[in-house]
Amino acid sequence: MTATSLVQTLWTYTHTAPWRGLAQTRERGLTLAWDARHTLHLFNRRGQPQAQWPCPGELTAAACADDGSSFAAVGAQGEVWLLSPDLTVRQEHRVSTRAAAVALEAFGRRIAVADGEGTLYLLDRQGNSVWQALNPRPLRHLAFVPEQARLIVSADFGLVACYDDAGRCVWRDGLVAHAGSLAVSGDGTVVVLACFSEGVCIYRNNDPKTRRFLPDTAPAHRVALSYDGMTILTTDRESLVVWGGADGTFCRQLKCEAQPLALALDALGERAVVAFADGRLSALAPVDPAH
Repeated sequence: MTATSLVQTLWTYTHTAPWRGLAQTRERGLTLAWDARHTLHLFNRRGQPQAQWPCPGELTAAACADDGSSFAAVGAQGEVWLLSPDLTVRQEHRVSTRAAAVALEAFGRRIAVADGEGTLYLLDRQGNSVWQALNPRPLRHLAFVPEQARLIVSADFGLVACYDDAGRCVWRDGLVAHAGSLAVSGDGTVVVLACFSEGVCIYRNNDPKTRRFLPDTAPAHRVALSYDGMTILTTDRESLVVWGGADGTFCRQLKCEAQPLALALDALGERAVVAFADGRLSALAPVDPAH
């Protein structure tokens, strides 16, 4: 089905600067968003601002723990900031060069940071180094598997990999596609990547041999996944937001007035938050066509 009326807007917050990215605490439904002025913003489920943190340097990425207990941000000079629930700085650390990506374990016990030269760092919640791993390509997308001691990583092109808690590479795949984002299910049995030309790429059961592209999916710019891995949310590089199933059956599409830049999906796959190029941040939900 393709109809604007099948997706409703729950709330909208209009910002004066373009958004650069967002993340969501899946247990509490908080939304963390960062803008072109290098400022972090935290919103509750109703879209009300809860906290704000102006980054002292160039902010490159941010992440949140699923339980909302901690947040992290990284910067262009290799800075790693660990933040409290009110976005005050708990600790500051540094990696050797520009930090390109960051992820937090579900309860904030581990922080993964990728630098611009291919090194992947795992830190504990005190900022101590647990291990480091060198990759043949710089990593841009990181995601912890909540129910496993696993970390899924991806470069922009040509590399998807899985690391265990000891820093060993469990598997690696040379994906010949440009990836815009990465998402994993709670148990790690579904891994999806948004690919600019091929659409949604999916891996199952933590096995690179299962890699396939979902049929009838348009080129994807960003992707988000429900906790059970059954619902996928994607955006393209123009103005389309699509709700669909991991079996390839897409059922809701929304043509937007502005380009979607970033997105997040709640644990049940029932609510999404999308950041737009015109400064809007909107919570969306699919509507049952029978009502």
